[in-house]
Amino acid sequence: MTAKKNYRAGFVALLGEPNAGKSTLLNALLGEQISIVSEKPQTTRSRVHGIWSDSNAQIVFVDAPGTIESTSGINSFLKEEIVDVINKADAVLVVLAADTEEDSARKLLSVAKSSGKPFQVIINKSDLLKGDRLPKSWPALLEDKIEFVAVSALKKSKEAGQEVVGRLVPLMPEAEGPLFDEELLTTETMRKLAAEFVREACFHHTRQEIPYGLAVRVTKYIDPNESSEADSDVTKIYCEIIVEKPAHKGIVIGAKGANLKKIGSDARKSIEKILGSRVYLDLHVDVREGWTKNKRILKELGYVVVKE
Repeated sequence: MTAKKNYRAGFVALLGEPNAGKSTLLNALLGEQISIVSEKPQTTRSRVHGIWSDSNAQIVFVDAPGTIESTSGINSFLKEEIVDVINKADAVLVVLAADTEEDSARKLLSVAKSSGKPFQVIINKSDLLKGDRLPKSWPALLEDKIEFVAVSALKKSKEAGQEVVGRLVPLMPEAEGPLFDEELLTTETMRKLAAEFVREACFHHTRQEIPYGLAVRVTKYIDPNESSEADSDVTKIYCEIIVEKPAHKGIVIGAKGANLKKIGSDARKSIEKILGSRVYLDLHVDVREGWTKNKRILKELGYVVVKE
């Protein structure tokens, strides 16, 4: 590969509270949905890599779980995941929602500063700032004389992406060329993305308390271009939806399977959009009581930080 002149490339960790809009921002930056979004907090559980490229630079955004206090069960993995993502990044992007409380903002800024990495701050959900209203984190930012820009990743995605990229490119290390193929938007496999889209649909179609005791894994993935089992141009995906309580299974499935059909329909459309082809999606719901505190099951589901 021929070295590119004045080229920059590196990794940026997205740091923020649950529901700060980090996943929405990542999707806005890429112009495609690769990170699942929900109005419920703590949607992101494991890191997601989104790749932004142009002729002069490449930024690999790493969307990790939102910052949390608890260390029990799966939360232990979530906290480790956040620390590991920051340690491996070249820079940090602190994402504060317009309504992020001052104390929370101080904690996030402290994490960014103590990392020793260069960082930038954005205020997301700027549409909440009516008139001359200031973000709740304003005193913390003013005290440390930290510059920031307010964006709305949801309502003005293109402008948000331009603002963020413009501030981050100068922080990236000089490089001979891109770290990944410039046509790639993510390093995630379709198996992982499929499981995430199913989990996102479950978030949208279940009660508030259920998603945190729910996980999804792909048990079988048949690519028509690679498998001898394929007999058509349809990608076949078989998923297991895991819940913690027997009562939750009934809620996920719904009366006469109506809710599970909604989940399957929404997830299939999302998968077909990113694949660009037809998908057959089969969903099965299983109960694993106490799985969020079971180390073996957590490992099986991929909720373990891989040290390099």
